[in-house]
Amino acid sequence: MAKIAIYARVSTEGQADEEVPINGQIDECRKFAADKGWEVTEVFTDAGFSGRTDDRPAFRRMIEIIKTSPNPKPFDIILCWRSNRLFRSVEHRLAYSRVFRRHSIRFVAMHEPEFEGASAMFMETVLAAADELYVSQVSEDTLRGLKQIAMAGYSTGGKAATGYRNVRKVAGLKPNGEPILRTGWEIDPDYAPRVKKAFEMCANGSSGPEIIKATGVVTSPSSLVSLLRNRAYLGERIYNVMKQVDGKTRRRANTKPEDIIKKENAHEAIISPELFDKVQAVLERKRPHIQGRVQNSKRTYLLTGLLWCKEHQALYTGNTNASLNYYVCSAKRKLGAKISPCRNVKKETVEKFILDNLKSHAFTSKRIRAGLEYFARENQKNKQEDDRERKDLLIKINKVELELKRFFEAIASGVNPENLTQPIEERSDLKNKLYLQLAEIDRQREIDLLLPDITDTMVEGIRSKYIDMFAASPEKLKAILPEFIDRIELDETTARIKYFAVEEQKVGCNWRPQGDSNPRSPP
Repeated sequence: MAKIAIYARVSTEGQADEEVPINGQIDECRKFAADKGWEVTEVFTDAGFSGRTDDRPAFRRMIEIIKTSPNPKPFDIILCWRSNRLFRSVEHRLAYSRVFRRHSIRFVAMHEPEFEGASAMFMETVLAAADELYVSQVSEDTLRGLKQIAMAGYSTGGKAATGYRNVRKVAGLKPNGEPILRTGWEIDPDYAPRVKKAFEMCANGSSGPEIIKATGVVTSPSSLVSLLRNRAYLGERIYNVMKQVDGKTRRRANTKPEDIIKKENAHEAIISPELFDKVQAVLERKRPHIQGRVQNSKRTYLLTGLLWCKEHQALYTGNTNASLNYYVCSAKRKLGAKISPCRNVKKETVEKFILDNLKSHAFTSKRIRAGLEYFARENQKNKQEDDRERKDLLIKINKVELELKRFFEAIASGVNPENLTQPIEERSDLKNKLYLQLAEIDRQREIDLLLPDITDTMVEGIRSKYIDMFAASPEKLKAILPEFIDRIELDETTARIKYFAVEEQKVGCNWRPQGDSNPRSPP
């Protein structure tokens, strides 16, 4: 009998007695569990906590129990009335779904369809793709504004280049007449002469250590090269030359010229174009040119740790010789081919088969659209909850402001202020807390407005993104596959793919070995 934990939550104290109260959620979940033959062992409840944060007492306690409990695991399933009781953000859903998966715990929402097989695995990737799409839209809007600032010759943020200093300038007027301030660069009288001297010394053949010692503009040769290649000293403003990769801090050169902003005469130049060109020629002559042969990388077996021999319940491991790469059953390695005559598997054949089936059966337009529609429905429910939560907060704010008004009226009528100091401070703190919660809801509502309609173009764009994933380097692809697949069991005619988050294995399709019919020979 499966052991389950029930999690129930309402966002505000007022909702505890409205809509679906906590006790109502728990009762429905208990009945659902009883119908399934599940045993309820834990009940976690958070009353008055928003699902947008994971800083909820009962939720944190549940996660701590999952992470720290020794085997056997504390429960097999986490059951909720709806998924938004447990998660209100895609980021949290993806993060904690991985925690559940690592500990072999399922998550079930009783009023939502339970995705199985490739769908269960794929839902996480669709949610992640949708989240990335919406975040990308915010980033694009931000980038568009920063480009406009750079095109006007102003700084988009950060420290000025050595030799300059930031200064605030009036760039225009707001509709109400207030000035619009932007950050520009002006000559730094202390460092600009040193920068010019560094360029002149380089042009005249001085070494890097000599330039650093004489000018003090940088502390290392690599930093000196960066300084000497910086076109900002010609008075140019260049923005978006480097871009972020995969939303991470790792940066790479922007290969789209149309995305790079170049503004001449954005600020006063420190050096002349002739001096800059002369220095670039010197740097190019000093650049090392390494010649040599690149060694072939070690062969990567994508399915290591995933491919199992059904007969022996043993892993297949990679084996390479001078002319062939193949997987061999580890039981066969240990016991010998006569005792374990299971078939060797050609590396290229089985890897292509598995990847093709993932593309054809898991990453389909139908599954992507189903995931996006589910995401949209959840977002609509979240908006409705936001409206109720916002209304409840406004009522509380009005009540607190009325109490404060009465306190101050009492003081004006002659009541000793010291007698009301503590209640005034308490109400003021509560008022600030409520306004912060209201601001967070309004911020989330602005983000929700960015959600686009689900179109065929969007669906195909997301599908292309994940199909392109299979063109990644073997090392990266090997790291990605365990995110989707628990194991692949092979016998003579069938490949059975078991995805995460399902109780039973699902047959992908038949795999027919190619080549010699001898079971001991590789296909």
